[in-house]
Amino acid sequence: MTLNELLNSSWYPEIQSDIEEALKKISGDNSDQSLPLHRELLTISEKVKGWTLSLADPSLPDSVRKEIHDEFEQANNREQDLKAEIELCQNRQRYQKQILDPARVLDSLNRLDKVLAGDNATLGNLELSLHIESIVCFDDGHVKMKVCRLGALPECVEVMKNQYSENIDSAQDNLLQHNQTKKIKPRRRAKLRTGSIGSEAEDLDAAVTFAADPHRFSALGEEWFDEYEYDVPVKMGWYQKHAEKVFQRRQETKYPYSKLAVEFGVTRPTIRAAVKYYLETHPEATDNVVLKCGGTRPPKYDIENFGHEAKLLWNAGWSKLKLAKKFGCSSPVIDKALKWSYAQDGLPLPTRQDRENQARVTARALHDEGCSLDEISRKMKVSDVTIRRLLKKSFEAEGKSMPDRRFKNSTDAVDPIRWAVFRSL
Repeated sequence: MTLNELLNSSWYPEIQSDIEEALKKISGDNSDQSLPLHRELLTISEKVKGWTLSLADPSLPDSVRKEIHDEFEQANNREQDLKAEIELCQNRQRYQKQILDPARVLDSLNRLDKVLAGDNATLGNLELSLHIESIVCFDDGHVKMKVCRLGALPECVEVMKNQYSENIDSAQDNLLQHNQTKKIKPRRRAKLRTGSIGSEAEDLDAAVTFAADPHRFSALGEEWFDEYEYDVPVKMGWYQKHAEKVFQRRQETKYPYSKLAVEFGVTRPTIRAAVKYYLETHPEATDNVVLKCGGTRPPKYDIENFGHEAKLLWNAGWSKLKLAKKFGCSSPVIDKALKWSYAQDGLPLPTRQDRENQARVTARALHDEGCSLDEISRKMKVSDVTIRRLLKKSFEAEGKSMPDRRFKNSTDAVDPIRWAVFRSL
């Protein structure tokens, strides 16, 4: 914003006029005050000149001389007072012109814009504290923000506190009366750490002190504030934003949800949600797309053709996944084939525990025959770790501890080198 844009704006001249009128109410019209003071000072100066000439007359009686001398002293004191008052009025005029300088307002507004566009959150908080009196948020997303019209001129706020100082106590009394059950005392905010040095450090420190005061705007009347109300927008999902487009596309192409999902680059449930949301928000609309339900059924397998073979291979150690790959079917089909094969022998399908118990018995029998762990592992087509686990459970079921078979090989001979290494540990 430039100076011409500020002066020609619709709001600045109005605020400037209001501020000037308020300052006149505080200090009175400076021009009206200084004019009679100048007149009185001129009159006193003329009298002083006449009294000076009279006192120079050597023939003047002492009584008259004394009376003139007393009036001269009074006039001289009054002259000094008038000069001080005139100087005060002039200083007040200069101060008011200084705080109402459009260049200061322009600098404050441009600084606010620059700070908010930057990455310094602390300075942004400070600048907003000069303009915003309060922000009240409600559960339903409604927000009320109260903004001071003097935010760009904090010096005017300090000056006007002299006129509206009684408003602070009355505002606090009204707050306590409104909240009779709970007294609220606004706490003083912590000072923001700007960390600036140099010529602007003093100005920033003054602004920080002003922003930390919770009653910084309490002395001002309501005419110096503007209140804004708005509702926080509810974030809409993709299916809500594109519901109409998805619905119209479905009616044009008669595509199923899966094909529309590929076209729009989303998932099938998202497309379904978009169509459903459109129908909910447009009760008059109907989805005229009717598609066939279901899909291609998987081929049926005759389990009687490979049931017995699958049983033999399963008992030989094949996994169900390996069997399914061999016979070109799924694992559930293998389950049905094994169940059918066992049913032909009048037996139920062994459970996992049953198969482990049988493997435990087989491993223990081979162990008792004198087979080594390697031999048992090769015969049962499992690892030696599995054989140890089966034998350990078998001995534990009998209340015995499993014998040490770590150095027993196929010839039942002990490797002397490995035995020596073991003994040295």
